[in-house]
Amino acid sequence: MYSGVARVSKPMKLIALRISEEDKARLEQLAEGGDMTVSRALREGARLYLTEQRGKLHQALGGETTFHGLRRDKAGRTLTPATESTKGEAATVRSLRRGLHERALASIREAWDQGADAGVILAAIGHWLDLVGHVYVASPDEIGWSWFLRDYCPGYEDTGARKALREQIRTSLLLEPQVDVGALLHTLDGGMTRFLRDAERQYLVRRAVLAQWKMLEEGAAE
Repeated sequence: MYSGVARVSKPMKLIALRISEEDKARLEQLAEGGDMTVSRALREGARLYLTEQRGKLHQALGGETTFHGLRRDKAGRTLTPATESTKGEAATVRSLRRGLHERALASIREAWDQGADAGVILAAIGHWLDLVGHVYVASPDEIGWSWFLRDYCPGYEDTGARKALREQIRTSLLLEPQVDVGALLHTLDGGMTRFLRDAERQYLVRRAVLAQWKMLEEGAAE
């Protein structure tokens, strides 16, 4: 256990010179309360600050990554090198496209175009997003939705936008929806197209999502 007067090593005195007296006093309180020297408190603070700055720089340089580790540039283009899929993997991707995109999402879109109630369409979208979340991150719930929306659907990168959509879907059968369903379907269609392209070209995605799709497909056939 640390006891006694808080100490500052000689190298850290150079840093301490640039800190106000008020900040120094606060650091000493934190150091004593946390059983550490002021030098360590300064180092930890500097480490956290630099980590935050590196994160901001990484993002500014286009270092955003998806749940499965794909890196994107500012325009959303994938920086991770593409990889060739095997015949079996390609067949599974085609099955995934037919099931989740050409059948499920297209059916919801068709119902909307034919005049189905917006609340019912949103409820169907919620169920579809459950399936997508199951395949994408093995999480058939709103956590799974969030990762798919963040990684593939423009306009939903922000946590607030995803939260607002979840609330709309959650109450879709009870309250009048306040969302442009047609625009949402368009966004989801584009997001699914990008997701399937990654499933075709990126090993990091294939190794995770194709196994999940096979399990989901086999379970539905039982």
